[in-house]
Amino acid sequence: MGGTATTVAGVAGRRAVAGGLGALLLARPAAAALHRYVFDHSVGRLEFMARHLGVLTSTGLFRDFTAELLIDPDSPLTSRVAVRVRTAAVSLPYPGAEELLRSPAFFDVERFPEATFTGAATGEGSLSRFALAGALTIRGITRPHRMEARLMDRRPEAALGREVVAFSAGGELRRSDFGMTAEPAAISDVIRLSVHVRLLV
Repeated sequence: MGGTATTVAGVAGRRAVAGGLGALLLARPAAAALHRYVFDHSVGRLEFMARHLGVLTSTGLFRDFTAELLIDPDSPLTSRVAVRVRTAAVSLPYPGAEELLRSPAFFDVERFPEATFTGAATGEGSLSRFALAGALTIRGITRPHRMEARLMDRRPEAALGREVVAFSAGGELRRSDFGMTAEPAAISDVIRLSVHVRLLV
């Protein structure tokens, strides 16, 4: 799939995460630990991008995913992330594209209904930009995966008495590494994953 994060870098409904506060559903820390955040497609966006015929770019997303983020907003170099994606929830606004991506030639959703990423910050980078490294599993194949995460925005929200923190993460994979080799002339081997989320901390 997300150096997205998910690392990890996600996959999501058409409700954009960017926008006015009234349009946002903000992930909240789980009660057991102040810096553990559990969120899904209702508050985040997990996207993938591919080139076609070397000239066009398409962007799709996953409408069903869950993620757990362990992070200290003051020290993101200690972050850990785990993402689980329902592959049948792939969305791409072109005729026949979703059926193709769900087929055995690509995600093979009947045999492999989920894709996962687990990773952690490597200690490289700074508060605003840092590296995540971990393992990405698609179609039952696990490969090392690296993403670059960014702290996009951090600001107090007076109405809530807390801070809103926006993160994004992105990275690239080769679909052929996961057995997806169909349509090589039409669809690029390199696929970019990106995830965007806003947290209430």
